[in-house]
Amino acid sequence: MRLRSRIAWLAVGALVLSALPARAQSPAPTPPYPRFEVTGGYQFLHVPDFNFPFGLNVDGAWNGSKALGLAGEVGWATGSEDDVRLHAWTIGVGPRFNGRPMGGRLWPFAQVLVGMYHLRGEDDSATKFQVQPGGGVNINAGDGWGVVLQGDYRRVFLDEDEDGESGQNQGRFFVGIRLLLD
Repeated sequence: MRLRSRIAWLAVGALVLSALPARAQSPAPTPPYPRFEVTGGYQFLHVPDFNFPFGLNVDGAWNGSKALGLAGEVGWATGSEDDVRLHAWTIGVGPRFNGRPMGGRLWPFAQVLVGMYHLRGEDDSATKFQVQPGGGVNINAGDGWGVVLQGDYRRVFLDEDEDGESGQNQGRFFVGIRLLLD
């Protein structure tokens, strides 16, 4: 009886010890994050002394990690002044810094895009370099999508000899739908 009891205890001990290394080798799963994001929506653009009340914007991002991605966007805005229709086109690319709290529905982000700003009127057009830092929040609304609220500051660099000033400060508000893709 004694021998059987020792063998039983050894078997239980071996079973417990064999399960411990397997448990230590499998870490807790990391929270998922989307590898790609695509966003589209409405934008309102303010330049000094003028508002572009209607605009559209599309952006895409590739996320290399949970916190850092590469974003690119294309935008268009339009408005009228003195019966002249103005169109503003933008294109930019740069890093996007993401905050994705585990289990949270609100994912804040910040980005800095560099690119081109093109303004076109009836008989005139100009293309200038721009830097656009901004940020916002993605509100996860369901499986694979969310609502984005975003604000940006845009600095358009001008030629002082040609334009009379070295730069222009602009503001942009954006609201849209973001698709979260694996």
